[in-house]
Amino acid sequence: MLKFRNLPGAALAVGAFALTVLLGIGGASASALWQQSATTTMTVTASGTWSAPVFATPVCSNVDSANKYVSLGYSGFSEAPAKFTFSAAGTNGVYGTSADMAGPFGTSGSLSLFGDSTIFTQVATTPATVKIVATFSGGVQATAYVKVNLEIGTGNKKIYCVPV
Repeated sequence: MLKFRNLPGAALAVGAFALTVLLGIGGASASALWQQSATTTMTVTASGTWSAPVFATPVCSNVDSANKYVSLGYSGFSEAPAKFTFSAAGTNGVYGTSADMAGPFGTSGSLSLFGDSTIFTQVATTPATVKIVATFSGGVQATAYVKVNLEIGTGNKKIYCVPV
């Protein structure tokens, strides 16, 4: 107790506390402040899945004999996407206009990509890299890329899958 007395203002604090308790003014709160201790417990629970959906590499298929479109097969989702967004870049790597495709979609399926799509209007060289973004109801996104060849300059709007 000798050290406590040497602290500046210690005598005043003890006197004020004793006077408060003796007079009965704020006795409970004064006692609580004097003997304060606390214990806290926090519990964290997770509901649902926290990992982002994984976009399995789309399978590009030439299914149209006129080569006006290609089929892009997708799989690997635990929930169905709300929409797909497409954009394309030529060999310069600059992505141009994007286009959305609204569902309903399944957790796997296929999408048709046409050679006359607006996403190819700014592509001047081939092969083109097509970026496909699947957006889910919670706003989470998964992205995949596929390469296609276009017949640029002929006006026939043909599209072909680039073998992987």
